[in-house]
Order: sequence, then structure tokens, then C-alpha cells
Amino acid sequence: GYMFTSAWDQAIAYTWGGLHSTGRWVTPAQYWQAKVHYSDFSVDYYFMDSNVFDAFPPDHDSGHNICGVKHNMPGASCGPMGPFSVQDCPGWFQRLWQAQVIWLEHNLQGSLAEWQIVVTHFPPTWGQEHWKNVTYRYGVDLIVTGHKHVQNVWSPTAADNFLKPTGVVISGGGGGITSEGIPDKNGEDDQYGFVDLTLSKDSILIDAISHGGKLRSTTVVHPRPPALPKQENGSP
Repeated sequence: GYMFTSAWDQAIAYTWGGLHSTGRWVTPAQYWQAKVHYSDFSVDYYFMDSNVFDAFPPDHDSGHNICGVKHNMPGASCGPMGPFSVQDCPGWFQRLWQAQVIWLEHNLQGSLAEWQIVVTHFPPTWGQEHWKNVTYRYGVDLIVTGHKHVQNVWSPTAADNFLKPTGVVISGGGGGITSEGIPDKNGEDDQYGFVDLTLSKDSILIDAISHGGKLRSTTVVHPRPPALPKQENGSP
């Protein structure tokens, strides 16, 4: 994207739409946490805004810069809550990211759930050092992302997974966009599709399924213990 005013506030407001909302859309804020309870385990989900990785000085990279002057209207502003201008925009998203990092670490410290899963837009190749630190210190089990218009699952044991044993899902080929490569008409590719997750207390089974209904890969993720002892994590 390349417009910082592009209706993100409407996406949040629709969650709180009352009678005008179907109740199926859940984006209550720019970042938030949700706990899901199952019969014998629970999952803490952390949803984060990673637009900081697409927010540059106004005259930089006009094709991939939500703070750029080329595509934002003159005088573009999100009002007093910000960003209130293209000049303010990069710093505003930096401050937002820094606040989220503090929030995420605080909540991970106190998590008593069997699973900790982070959901965000940009894959962890953006902000790589941050994700290395967080996954190692606090035992994040899985990161679910998009952005890249392709389907990809990083196995917890893959040699090129710099976050192992944390698993990573990149599911940016949901449709309605141009894929990274040329899709196969029979679905023997990873350009479009979806992932199906089966959660239990001891494992998460990730099936990657193509637009042709083909099972492209099966990956198993196991709980990753934090590097810090529980008493240091803030957990009893």
C-alpha cells in the first residue's frame, strides 16, 4: 500500500458497528490480544500492526511507502490521533511499533497458555532481530503473517528458518491479488490457497492447501519453552 489514510479506521470501526455489523469481522484496535480456551488447553493470540515496515520518509520508495507524498493527497491527515501529516507519519508508526513491542513482551511474560501465537502482516524477515529476541526469550510458538502474495510454511526444523523451533506461516495468496509467480491451472503450486490449522495441547498441525485443493505440505509445531525461567517471565 501507499496511503496511510486508506480506511484503516473504518476496518476498526466495523468491529464496533453494533446492528450494522455481522459480528464476524474482528479488528477491535490496531493491536490487541485474545485468549481462546479449549477443553484441556488454551491459546494466547497477539495481533500486531507491522506497518512500520512500510512507513518511510515522504520522498522515499513511492511504490511501497504509506507515508509517501506521491500517492497521499495534499494535506493528508488522520486528525489529532495521527498521523496528522506525511511528515509525521514515519515517526508515528515508529512510536506505535515501540509501544507494541513493550506491550507484547509484557503480555508474553504473564502468559499461562499452552500456546503463544503472534499474528501480523509482515513476515519476520522484516524486523528479524526483534523476532529472534522475542521468540527465544518468551517461547513464541507460531507467527502467522501475509504480505507476500504466496503460500509458505516455515517448519520448526528447517535449516533456513532463523526462528526455529518457532513455526512461521506466510499466507498472502488468499486471492484477489496478483501472485508472486505463475499459478498452475491444476493447483500444483503455492501461489494461491489457504492453510488449515488443527490445534491440540501438544501440537499444531498445519496443512497448506492450494487453490486447486492440493495438499502442498504438512507441518507440525510443538510448544516452544521460553529461554527465561518462569519466575523471571512473571508467571507463577
